[in-house]
Amino acid sequence: MERYDCGGWLCITMRDGNPLEAQIHLTHKAHNPYVDIAISPKHKKTIQDMQNQSPSKIWDYILETDPDTELLEKQVQAEWTRINQDHWRLDNDQVKSAIKLLERLEGTKVEKIDITQRDGISAIAFAFKEILDDMGKTIDEILMDSTWKTNALGYELFAIFGEANGQAVPLAFMCITLTKEASAGTKELVLRDFIRWISHRCPNIKFTLTDKDIIEINGFRMEIPHAKHQLCYWHGLWYIEKRLTENKPPAAYDPRIAHGVFDFIDPTWAPGVTMYWLEDGVHPADAEVVEPPE
Repeated sequence: MERYDCGGWLCITMRDGNPLEAQIHLTHKAHNPYVDIAISPKHKKTIQDMQNQSPSKIWDYILETDPDTELLEKQVQAEWTRINQDHWRLDNDQVKSAIKLLERLEGTKVEKIDITQRDGISAIAFAFKEILDDMGKTIDEILMDSTWKTNALGYELFAIFGEANGQAVPLAFMCITLTKEASAGTKELVLRDFIRWISHRCPNIKFTLTDKDIIEINGFRMEIPHAKHQLCYWHGLWYIEKRLTENKPPAAYDPRIAHGVFDFIDPTWAPGVTMYWLEDGVHPADAEVVEPPE
């Protein structure tokens, strides 16, 4: 921001016995003229004429035809959104607007997923019809992930992707929000509705992947029990990296318990067996495994 000596001053006067009121006097003697950053009629017409194209392409065109413009890309995005909102904003209520939009596209672009509306929860789910019609029966691996604070209403977004020729393909999305009235287990039931619908459209699923969210894991195990469930590769790397950056000793490990689950594991091998009681660098006070009796 440009700074200069404007000759201005600010005077604040307080009166004894009245700390809640103040008299403010501001004087500004000199000021450079403001730059009008509003969208010009010329650029508004450009955005109007190109409204069926993406904002980024409109911005590229404006920079090409008017490289010295004071316009910002965010202004182009906002104006483009305002012009096109009548196509997708069907109600002032965001949830009702989304439902009406899905109903308009039902059977052509998307398929609405029926989610049982339970007390304390609101959910909207849909899938891409063309993708599922073309690839649903050939997909054998799907992944679920979620993100928070998707919109101003605080809905959580769940997405299911399929694998095709080494690439991720978006299959379905669900937005949900819970209130205090939601009973325990409600969210898992909603996720099971979502997964069950996908399992019918993709009947040959052999592998399912998630992060370590137990609700998502339970949903897949209950609705697609024949599929092998495993940790997503990306999340696996993330958890390993996170664990390696933590400065704390390893968790307790009993090789006998591990041998009982997988008999190929040597029940006599453990850091406390092959490397004496403690691993190198671990202080006895930090050990999670007690010292074995002599």
